[in-house]
Amino acid sequence: MLIKFLKPVSSTLIVFLLVLGSSLNSFAQTKTNNYDIVLAGFTIGSMQADRTISPKAEDYQLHSKVEFWFFGKIHVEFLQNVNFQNGQLIKATTKSDSNRGNFVTTVNWNKDHYDVNANSYKFHNEESIKQAIFSTPAKLYFHEPKHGDELISENFGMLTKVIELEKGVYEIDVNGNTNTFYYEGGVLQKVVLENNLKNYSIKRRVD
Repeated sequence: MLIKFLKPVSSTLIVFLLVLGSSLNSFAQTKTNNYDIVLAGFTIGSMQADRTISPKAEDYQLHSKVEFWFFGKIHVEFLQNVNFQNGQLIKATTKSDSNRGNFVTTVNWNKDHYDVNANSYKFHNEESIKQAIFSTPAKLYFHEPKHGDELISENFGMLTKVIELEKGVYEIDVNGNTNTFYYEGGVLQKVVLENNLKNYSIKRRVD
């Protein structure tokens, strides 16, 4: 009788352990950084950067909203989602909505290359990239790069290399515009971005 009683208990225990293991595998941790977007000394918007790590993937999301006056009211909302698996970039989607138009850019790994369909104001690119890449600008909001690291720009679907200007200061060229990243103790403090209209900065917010 005792043996018969223990059998269902053992089965229940096994099921419980399987469910627990599945829950642990699906557990994901998210880190969030907040930034102010500054133009000519004035805060014109904000950006939230999220990094989510799970056992099988690493995901980044950048979401920003900007509004300012430059010979007319300019409004831009930007959303970017980037997925890495086993360290490699697998897909990136960038959406921007503004009074200049709404644009979507996708970069997707396809067997041995990236399919690129990049669109922004007066820009289009469908040239594929025939190598695996392990970083993008979105990742730089959480990881200090090294000189010579190769990245794909999620916005333009183009390759760029990191240049170290001095300790903690790095530069990348994105479609002819320079983005400069400033780190202290491995933590990103500021990004200065060249723009056709006017340069602006993304500064870490300390609450």
